[in-house]
Amino acid sequence: MSHRWWILADGTSSGRLLWTQPAPAAHNNWGVLWRSLRAGVDDAKYHGGVTLREFSQDAEGVTAVFDHGTTQRFDLLVGADGYRSMIRQQVMPEARAEYAGYVLWRGNYPESRLQHREAIDRGTQADAWHYICLDRGHGIVYTIPNFDGRTDPGQRRVNWGIYAPPPPELDFSEPTSIPPGEVTNEHYTHLDALVTSGFPPDYEAVIRASPLEEVSIQPIYDDLADSYVHGRVMLIGDAGSVTRPHTGSGATKAIQDALCLARLGQEHEEWPDLLSAYVAERTAAGISLVQLGRRLGRDLVEHTPHWGTMTTNDFEAWTNRTLSGERLYLYGNTTGPR
Repeated sequence: MSHRWWILADGTSSGRLLWTQPAPAAHNNWGVLWRSLRAGVDDAKYHGGVTLREFSQDAEGVTAVFDHGTTQRFDLLVGADGYRSMIRQQVMPEARAEYAGYVLWRGNYPESRLQHREAIDRGTQADAWHYICLDRGHGIVYTIPNFDGRTDPGQRRVNWGIYAPPPPELDFSEPTSIPPGEVTNEHYTHLDALVTSGFPPDYEAVIRASPLEEVSIQPIYDDLADSYVHGRVMLIGDAGSVTRPHTGSGATKAIQDALCLARLGQEHEEWPDLLSAYVAERTAAGISLVQLGRRLGRDLVEHTPHWGTMTTNDFEAWTNRTLSGERLYLYGNTTGPR
């Protein structure tokens, strides 16, 4: 994709185009990404379905105990076990993912299912992805590669999400989520109201192609890690700092962490030197990204502007204030209107 359309419902089928924003980005499928990375690991070194039960460490390394009772010794333990990381919980028992107060409704399905294609076809022709502006939130619509890697129109997958306040009966103060198949009819009435009131018909059709049993609810959390290294334990990805999805940085941040580790492994011969360099570089990057995610959440969900009154120059100034000097590939070049 080369840019993003900001769209407001105005009674027409396609909505009112408020802003065309430079936003070059490659949209991926997690399954395709995972298989690509997995292909680089020798089968003899990959132990699927094995759970780390506990670990202990000393100045020279880490002793890991697995659920089938085996114990192994390592120079370093890399915790890459996500935003509810057991490893982070052990080395940082005080750490706790903080609920942002809003949720992301999500859907994903094969493009071949879509009967009303007007919105998707317009985006494909213009290399654009879609932001639907809502009061206290926004929707996103875009395509990703299919599980077989195909990216030709008609053979991709459609991905959509809606950021909004949660249904009032749900409590997400403790980290959790509602996966596909567990969203109730009562929950869905809140999504139905959002789509009916805030989406132009072309985009409403995209959302409604997801049946109830395929919709999920992802509460939004974040967490600042004061350090990515604790003794001989290193944190990577969401096991380090948890960022809000607005930054589009979940897999990207994890890959950046891993690339940093690979580079430092070439630059340093001793573990203490490598760990010191890693914590200095990646902890600061994680903190900066969490803070940016909070500003984006504030301006895109918690305190949205009056979308319909904003000019192109207003959007430019608003985006620059939110980024506060940061660079983020999702937001492209904000040096001038387009």
